[in-house]
Amino acid sequence: MGNKNVLVTGGAGGLGLEIARKHLDMGDRVMVLGPREKSGLTKLMADYGNVSFIKCDISRTDDVQVALKDLASSIDKLDYMYACAGIYRFSERNAKLPDVVLDDAASMFDINAVGFLRVCQVLLHTIRDGSVIMCITSEAGSIGESSRDKEYSYCMSKAAENMACVILQNHFNSDEIKARVMCIHPGWLRTEMGGPDAFANPQYSVAPEDSADGIISIALDIENIPKEHMYMDYKRMLIGW
Repeated sequence: MGNKNVLVTGGAGGLGLEIARKHLDMGDRVMVLGPREKSGLTKLMADYGNVSFIKCDISRTDDVQVALKDLASSIDKLDYMYACAGIYRFSERNAKLPDVVLDDAASMFDINAVGFLRVCQVLLHTIRDGSVIMCITSEAGSIGESSRDKEYSYCMSKAAENMACVILQNHFNSDEIKARVMCIHPGWLRTEMGGPDAFANPQYSVAPEDSADGIISIALDIENIPKEHMYMDYKRMLIGW
């Protein structure tokens, strides 16, 4: 490993920060993309010399284009991209249809489903043979395995992100670029996004560093994972579309 170009969206905290840390330990160059620099990232940047922060709002195409302009011209190949950026509204957790604020759905789609595509669009010329894009989606995006009667916007946005990944993989296939796109459920994370219930139920939730280990192991072992096995959790358990 080592000397690889790694981009982590949503890498200022939680799962993304752990993924960034582990790649830095491998000797890779890591670029973290996010709307603001958090304390955990500030410390990471103080501890390691090969990490940089790019302030960017992935919900806006113009912001992504400006923020990534220098990076797009400075690297020849993006080896690994981890699309960890996402939002979840806890107000949806217990809201059935009569109480759902449907006008909030658009912003969730804009970040969860479309945000990583904006990044890929700007950096498309750097995605080459051997590049790996790891999209942190969710089992909530599975249509066939869904049992929820709430969380409309989140589940719909994750299903849309899964579809975006499939279309992007088809794009690479048609252009005969040997790049891989994966949809990964990280588990119920003990992070801010996982919420207080995740911390209160450690028997069912997962520490972000453990999830990061599993996700990175998938990325590094991508040549041994069949292309049709595109949607799985961090332990490599396949999930039905």
